[in-house]
Amino acid sequence: MALDIDKIEEILSKNVDPVYKTLAAKLQEPESKHMPHILARVANLRQAKMMNMIESPLADMAETLGIGPEMVEEDLLILFERGFLHRGRTGWHLNRSWRAARDSVAGSNSKYDDDLFFDLVAHKELMDRNELIARVEKGDTATVRQGMRVIPRWASIKDVEGVLPCEDVREILKASAPIAILDCPCKKIERFRDCRDEVPLETCMVIGRSARYNLERKSARELTVEEALTIIESLDSHQVVHMTGNTNIMPPLLCNCHACCCGALIRNDLTHARVNQFAIARSRFIAKEDPETCNGCRNCVDVRCPVGAIEMKVHPDFGEDRAFTNPENCIGCGLCVITCPTGARKMKLVRLPEHIPVPGGRSEEYATY
Repeated sequence: MALDIDKIEEILSKNVDPVYKTLAAKLQEPESKHMPHILARVANLRQAKMMNMIESPLADMAETLGIGPEMVEEDLLILFERGFLHRGRTGWHLNRSWRAARDSVAGSNSKYDDDLFFDLVAHKELMDRNELIARVEKGDTATVRQGMRVIPRWASIKDVEGVLPCEDVREILKASAPIAILDCPCKKIERFRDCRDEVPLETCMVIGRSARYNLERKSARELTVEEALTIIESLDSHQVVHMTGNTNIMPPLLCNCHACCCGALIRNDLTHARVNQFAIARSRFIAKEDPETCNGCRNCVDVRCPVGAIEMKVHPDFGEDRAFTNPENCIGCGLCVITCPTGARKMKLVRLPEHIPVPGGRSEEYATY
């Protein structure tokens, strides 16, 4: 199965109440033809009006909308559970952008799941990726943003010196309580994903404040550190990549992303192939091979590498195919290392700590291979 493009185009051709266009602008999507229709799938007209006047006192909302304060509070709670709103010291606040709201809205409690909403978002992201590529091809290099960074599999780097706490999955999960797990927003949006019969849906972990937010809005379940590490270990058998936000602070999020459905990995595949730019930040490591130990089984090539960074070549000394990593393409996830049957693949630290930017900074490449 695949997206029903004709059905989506039919929906996009219909008029939508102007209140949704106003709300789309508040979410920094003023020109998007998709956003008003996406918002109409997840918020009724009264709720959309409510979000447009979210800074008003509750009594003023009730009077303007012609409903009782109890109904206002009920709708605000629904919008909180849907992922649009946050509670603050001064009251309710709307997410600052659709980019900020996308994961929380798509990752809401399954009782709010709506296939047409997911398909509209998937189509929007397809169009947005095509537009991004077109801009970059025209020379707009500033548009490729590396918002996510690869975290290596711990088993692949446990014997490497110099691992930072923010790239050690064990330390990330121990850094703050609580820990919670929720359904992956990307996997829900890409509901026709190739990995849907193999990779679990419930794979995204949130930590500390992010976990409390998702637990409060009933979109996640709480885990102990031991339970979280057990789940992480169970995911080693799948071709999923650990990723988190690209800063050097202890992250509040640990995604387990698959190349067929992860928005960041899909975007990265396109930008890397067409304009030779990475849309994700690679880890500080790359996988290196020992041709003498490699038995040419092709497991790393055919099954494990999510970005096609490994290829088989005839080794001049052995006269047989061996697996070789292209260091320019390797993202340093460690997937090939942890399942190599002969132990022929190891991780090598090739970038300085400054490769991981401070919050608000930019990452730099310090490759030493």
